[in-house]
Amino acid sequence: MRRTILKIAILMASWVMMAQGVLANYPQEMSADTLKKVSAKDGIEVTRVRPYPYFEVRAGFGIGGTVPFPLPPQMRKIEGFKPLGNFSVQTLANMPFNEHWEMLMGLRFERKAMTADATVKDYNMSIQDDDGGTITGRWTGFVSMSADQIMLTMPLEATYNITSKGCIRAGLYFSYVTRGKFYGEVKNGYLREGNPTGAKIEIDEEPQTFEFNDDMRRFQWGWTVGGEWRLYKAFSFFVDLDWGLNNVFVKDFETISFDMFPIFGTVGIGYSFK
Repeated sequence: MRRTILKIAILMASWVMMAQGVLANYPQEMSADTLKKVSAKDGIEVTRVRPYPYFEVRAGFGIGGTVPFPLPPQMRKIEGFKPLGNFSVQTLANMPFNEHWEMLMGLRFERKAMTADATVKDYNMSIQDDDGGTITGRWTGFVSMSADQIMLTMPLEATYNITSKGCIRAGLYFSYVTRGKFYGEVKNGYLREGNPTGAKIEIDEEPQTFEFNDDMRRFQWGWTVGGEWRLYKAFSFFVDLDWGLNNVFVKDFETISFDMFPIFGTVGIGYSFK
């Protein structure tokens, strides 16, 4: 894990140096007022140069979950939900095209994790038995599940500047999961082995565990939307929503019969090197 974090830190530092090199060699923008003054003074026509790209860093806190959408009929009641220390740090390169429109591309290191409790009926499940093996069937009762993903994400968004201080963004994100976990426990219910009419295995207050870590997908993608407001000089406040569009499990995983999507919102602060 330490080696992974070190590699990511080196990658993000390289991204910063590359972006700063681009900025140093790019022509700086002249404001409309400056152009008018130059034109009036010298009596010549001045062509406005393209706005220059700029660099931004952000840190945020996230809340959300890896959930089925829409909620399947097997989930009868949500008993509880808790986020698990979600965070993100990122570097962004912004390319303005005119006064209102920009293109954003970045690199983000983040954690998306949560724990949820539910009462379910006929829920596909594969639990670990006392001998170290697994039993697969339909579970009815209480289930507690946790999803925890550490990932490297690249957002690609279009930005519209509403005012000089505020903007909205929309686009896509692409993620590589460096560590994915999905695990939990069941209790206070029964498992019908194999199918809904199979042998009945009752489980009381002593829980039985399950884990599907090896079945987590490495590559994910989805929609991202958000907004940003400048607070003071180069500092800003931002809000983002990431909505995953592919299942967090690999294609041939069948134990959970419905797709699970990461849906997370993030709030945080940024600093712009304009």
